[in-house]
Amino acid sequence: MGARRQVRDRPREYSSSFAVAPPPGIGHPSPATVASVIVVPAAAKVNLALEVTGRRPDGYHDVATVIVPLDWHDLVGVRLRPGAGEVRLRVSGPAAGGVPHGPENLVARAAATLLRLAGGGLDAEVWLDKRLPVAAGVGGGSADAAAVLRAGAALLRRAGLAPPEDAVAAAAAELGSDVPAALAGGAVLATGRGELLTRLPCPPLHLAVAVAGESSTAAAYAALLNGERRGDGRAGRVAERLAAGRPPTSDDCGSALEAAACRAAPLLGEQLCRLRARVGADWHLTGSGGAAFALAGSPQAAAELAAAALAAGFAARGCRTIPVPAEVR
Repeated sequence: MGARRQVRDRPREYSSSFAVAPPPGIGHPSPATVASVIVVPAAAKVNLALEVTGRRPDGYHDVATVIVPLDWHDLVGVRLRPGAGEVRLRVSGPAAGGVPHGPENLVARAAATLLRLAGGGLDAEVWLDKRLPVAAGVGGGSADAAAVLRAGAALLRRAGLAPPEDAVAAAAAELGSDVPAALAGGAVLATGRGELLTRLPCPPLHLAVAVAGESSTAAAYAALLNGERRGDGRAGRVAERLAAGRPPTSDDCGSALEAAACRAAPLLGEQLCRLRARVGADWHLTGSGGAAFALAGSPQAAAELAAAALAAGFAARGCRTIPVPAEVR
């Protein structure tokens, strides 16, 4: 059996301490409401290279990683209106079945954070068209949370209530280690917990992405051995090549978390080995997994690799990197 998963293609509405109601018209806003709704893409990402450089006193790990966004995305819509601080969330789309319920959902947490940044007096209605696979290591949850912050901050700017940029950035870091990079957009070198960002130029890269299985980031970090908590310079080398307008070498790509992730989830390791054996390319785990990527020299080559992975039973697609998104206004 491959790593393909079935997902429900019907809307899910969450019931919790957050108020729940379908946000009418958010998918097709009327002329009367379009000024109060913003819909933005939430791009998938891959970690071209990831090093774990040490463990911090707070229990987190320091990393050095090169992150690039892809032309594969969810859609997130946000509406703000006067209210008592309620968050209403509706999720639909082909991957909706894997999205967690309630306020622990990262999108709901981002919306609640947005309302706190606004200083109160508002409700948030959020619609998520979930297309990216869940728990696959392509950053979908982090991208969705960042999209809520981007769209919500733009709505607040329209109303003359713009929160300070550093406050939004700090909120992103509190939501999760991958959220700051998703909020920044474009290719970045991320260090610290992932919140210290250096923007990188990035030549167009073509790659295939395949889902080898599910993985828990927390479990992967918990399974790290002491000898795996030291940098090997791969992230810096990839960053240097991107800065010079050159694609990374396959030898420098990959994740220092791979061995730990496979110890924490043995099935992931088995599927990764099967992917490499069946498809015959240099597949690299992205972050803690469970997705893997292979560099390709052209869109056609990326599509052919993805097709081969699909034929082997893996959910896969050809992708390319995308530039920094335009500011939402």
